[in-house]
Amino acid sequence: MLAFLSAHGNVPFSIALVIVIMLGTFELIAMIAGLSIFSALDNSLSVDTDVDMDAETSITGMTGLLGWLCLDRLPLLIWLVLILSSFAIAGYVINFTSLQISAALLPQLITVPIAFIITLISSHFLGNAVANILPKNETSAISVDSLVGCVATITQGRAVKGMPTEAVARDEFQQKHYVLVEPERLGIEFVRGAEVVLLARKGKVWTAAQI
Repeated sequence: MLAFLSAHGNVPFSIALVIVIMLGTFELIAMIAGLSIFSALDNSLSVDTDVDMDAETSITGMTGLLGWLCLDRLPLLIWLVLILSSFAIAGYVINFTSLQISAALLPQLITVPIAFIITLISSHFLGNAVANILPKNETSAISVDSLVGCVATITQGRAVKGMPTEAVARDEFQQKHYVLVEPERLGIEFVRGAEVVLLARKGKVWTAAQI
């Protein structure tokens, strides 16, 4: 078994498995110390783990992909463990099957892409299943309309009246929400990195004024 796990063809999958073990060890040590490394990461990373589901279907860019991968529904630690574990297991199963059939492991150029695709699919379906099991925290749930007056930062592209773009805003609980924004008047343009104030929501799009 050890020879199989340490075989050259299984190196990427063994690395993923080691990372999973390390993540669990670090989080356990942090919990004993009364901290949580991954809770801190959830609050500090620019990647949103609490995407506004009401606007998600209309938002382009990274938000849709992260939502499909269930990063918006799972805590960061659980999502990372799910991704890495799926990648490792998929790779091991592929190589074990190859070993039984041909008595040899497949090249990494074949197994890694296949395992990666399986990992993405697994993240979507298993992620949804796990998210449905996990208890929901309702104490910080807010209405989308309560974002009025919040400051948002343009995350991509440019926005003009009639052509909204993606921005990220924080609510009173410091949770992030990705929204579509456009200027309230013609002749104004929002570029990436600009800070705007959310004024009103019309359907899926927020009108905003630049700070």
